[in-house]
Amino acid sequence: MKKVLSAVVAALFMLAAVPEVSPVRADTPMTASEQVSAMNVGWNLGNTLDAYGTWINNVTPSAVETCWGNPVTTRAMIAAVRERGFNTIRIPVTWAQFTDSQGNVDAAWMSRVHEVVDWALDEGLYVILNVHHDTGEHGSDKVCWLIADTGTFDSVQQRFANLWTNIANEFKDYDNRLMFEGYNEMLDMNNSWNAPTTGNGAYDAVNSFAQVFVDTVRATGGNNSTRNLIVNTYVASTDQNVLNSFVLPTDTVSNHLICEVHAYTPWQFCSHEGDASYTSFDQNCKDAIDGMMNSVASFSSSLGVPVIIGEFGVESQNNDADRAEYAAYYVQQAASRGIRCIWWDNGISDYGGYGILDRNALTWNEGITSALIDNAPAGSDAQPSQNTEETEPVQTTEPVQTSASEAATAETSAVTETAQTSVETDNSQEFHENKVNYPLLLIVGAVVVAAAYTGLFLLGRKHAKK
Repeated sequence: MKKVLSAVVAALFMLAAVPEVSPVRADTPMTASEQVSAMNVGWNLGNTLDAYGTWINNVTPSAVETCWGNPVTTRAMIAAVRERGFNTIRIPVTWAQFTDSQGNVDAAWMSRVHEVVDWALDEGLYVILNVHHDTGEHGSDKVCWLIADTGTFDSVQQRFANLWTNIANEFKDYDNRLMFEGYNEMLDMNNSWNAPTTGNGAYDAVNSFAQVFVDTVRATGGNNSTRNLIVNTYVASTDQNVLNSFVLPTDTVSNHLICEVHAYTPWQFCSHEGDASYTSFDQNCKDAIDGMMNSVASFSSSLGVPVIIGEFGVESQNNDADRAEYAAYYVQQAASRGIRCIWWDNGISDYGGYGILDRNALTWNEGITSALIDNAPAGSDAQPSQNTEETEPVQTTEPVQTSASEAATAETSAVTETAQTSVETDNSQEFHENKVNYPLLLIVGAVVVAAAYTGLFLLGRKHAKK
């Protein structure tokens, strides 16, 4: 009986010393395929950090972020995305108005981007951070400087590398829930959509930019050595000639590259610019989607890497039921081929807009949102790494010159952020200090068990002598 009692006491002490089993965390790098499989469906924070305005006199983060009509992004907005069921967010960022001629990023802008990325990760989302309207149409009032042209590549490749060095160093200690996308939609010298009209040099330039991006990020080390990186085709097109001309960059590690395309297919239905009278989802839409998905799936197989559709959607033309039907079918077909999709939301829900989240009221277009969530694969929750600690934002060298008023604004923002960071750091330290030290607990438990067993044994011997 005494032996049984001893065994029970020992078991109780050992059970008390064993920690609860935690979900699988992001402590080890996911491969590209694992990360894409973990995604269900995503949402784009469009027309926000990617906005720009050459007419803005006082170029500050808040002025640029809101210059296209959207409110300043809040933590509540990001929380609403996760709470509604999306587990992936793409954060498009235009850097042109906040970099110098060498590609060094203004500290205030980097801090703002950093803040939004942190919110998304804290909410448990997979995050894609990119270089957005630094590509795209150029000329006139545009800020684009990355063009699918070999001459342009030669002249700006160092600036591009420096930009990505800035970004990569800022987030090098972040775990693999954060992905980098090298560039958005790069156009040739003629601003040609779908496919270039300037010859194969446009393809060569895109492939060269992709290689510089991968090499640059990997060179920064830390978690960037195995971070999953995303490279896009020419203008992110699914045109067959474009797909055939894309060359996957070489990498220092295996299975950590993802390719991205954008597909508003068919354009005649998705945009009033295509055909304003075509507002009903029909068999022609289904056939176009099927054909595009088959091409993308074949492209993925030939490359040997997963492919995501980083942008898709349908403009509002007072046809929400058809838009919802489109969203459901599109996501179903993508999922059946192992492709994941991210809805383009530009914050505009009126005619001609893609918005499904009211960013002021934090309410959703439920018909379309339900179609996206309900037809997406289950995915896997993004679990934060236990051993990844946030670092202070890296101070970039050679910051962009600002006026006195801009400097004052930036200083005020920096003071505010410092105070917020101090509170967050204190909370983080308090959390870590209060965490149970399980190895120590196991040792203490073992000592207590040994002492208890010895005491019971001696007690037994004492009674046996009587």
